[in-house]
Amino acid sequence: MNFIYKTFFIVAFIFSSNVFAQDLNPQQEEDLEKVEQLLRENPQLISNIHRGLQRFLEQQSEQKNAFANHQEWLYQSAAHPILGDKDAPHKIIVFTDYNCPFCKKLEPGLHKLVEEYPSIQVVNIFVPLRQQQVDGLKTNSALYGLNLWRNDPKAFFESHNLMVKKSGMHTADSLQSVAQVTGTEAFLSPSSESEAVIRKNMSAFRELGFRGTPTIIIGQQVTPGYIPYDKLETIATEQFELD
Repeated sequence: MNFIYKTFFIVAFIFSSNVFAQDLNPQQEEDLEKVEQLLRENPQLISNIHRGLQRFLEQQSEQKNAFANHQEWLYQSAAHPILGDKDAPHKIIVFTDYNCPFCKKLEPGLHKLVEEYPSIQVVNIFVPLRQQQVDGLKTNSALYGLNLWRNDPKAFFESHNLMVKKSGMHTADSLQSVAQVTGTEAFLSPSSESEAVIRKNMSAFRELGFRGTPTIIIGQQVTPGYIPYDKLETIATEQFELD
């Protein structure tokens, strides 16, 4: 990484939303002194870094506003399938996709987390980025899952676990097989209610500036991509101040 990017990321970190408008701690003061020295030694880069930092702060503000706009939908709506106790006070938001291999890899860790920490629940926000419609069906895995959650939560968990276990992309055969095993063939038909949920989910995903799945929101921390259980546990216990 070249000089300009190193300097920009140091400055961006110092003035990120978590420390913005607060007193700087000793490490931040030290970093700021280093940045000032680097810029004085390379004044030709000041304008570019200034513009980049302004854009970074604008993006931070836009994301903060998007969180405020979508907070009720993400945290309070009963439309989203959850893992754990529905009355648990601490909520982890996971943007997920049944066709995403890293989402499937994350799933066991989420189950383990809610088992070991009953005060945590996981809210699944389905965003079918990889497949909007399955060939041979008028639906997709996310719409099927939402139909089940709304109409038969018990059957949802059985079908959900089977869909997560499937490697690769879902097909008409794989979804029909899950539906036959669980006796839920009727829910393979698309519904306007589930389609509306997907539209809202996709709107929130895009406006928050996210790019891929899984994307995990734990307290004030957003983590893109798969993370192993030990890191997941560490972030959750720190953000929610759990023992």
